[in-house]
Amino acid sequence: MYNNHSIIEKLKAFEILDYFRKSRTDDPSLSVEEVLSKHEAILDEWAERNLGEVIPEENKYREVVSGETIADRPEFQKVLTLIESPKIKAILVVEVQRLSRGDLEDAGRLIKLLRYTNTLVITPMKIFDLTDEYDRDMFERELKRGNEFLEYQKKIMGRGRILSVSQGNY
Repeated sequence: MYNNHSIIEKLKAFEILDYFRKSRTDDPSLSVEEVLSKHEAILDEWAERNLGEVIPEENKYREVVSGETIADRPEFQKVLTLIESPKIKAILVVEVQRLSRGDLEDAGRLIKLLRYTNTLVITPMKIFDLTDEYDRDMFERELKRGNEFLEYQKKIMGRGRILSVSQGNY
C-alpha cells in the first residue's frame, strides 16, 4: 500500500502515538465510545499489518470532549507535549482532520511542531512527512478543508437554532 516501505521499517524502532477523537461528522447514532472503539480497531489493524504489532495502550489517547481549539482538548495537549520527545516519531490517526479543525493559528502551531520535531502523521491512506513540501502542502490543505467544513456546519446549526426558537422552541 505504501511506496516507501523504508519509512515503516524505521518507525519500528521508535514510539508511535494513537490519537482518537469523535467529530460531528461521525454517525450520530453511535456513542463517543463506539466511535472511538471503531477508530481504534482501524488503527490497530493498520499497525498490526504494517508494524507487526498494535500500539501499546499507554500510547493511546482518546479525546471525549468536543473542542474546536487545541486549548479545549486536554488529551491532544498531552500528545503535543509528548511529540517534543525524540523517541516519538509518529502520530497514527484515522484522518488528518481529527488532529485539528480549529482556526489557522492552531493549524500553524500544529504544522510547525510536527515539522520541526520530524514527527510523521500516519493515516490508513497516507503517511505525511511535513519536512517534505508536497506532504506539508497536502496536510495543510486537509486541515484547512476541515476548518472550512466546521465553519459551514456551525452556520447551518446556527440557522437551525434560530428557526427552532422562532417556532417557539427553547
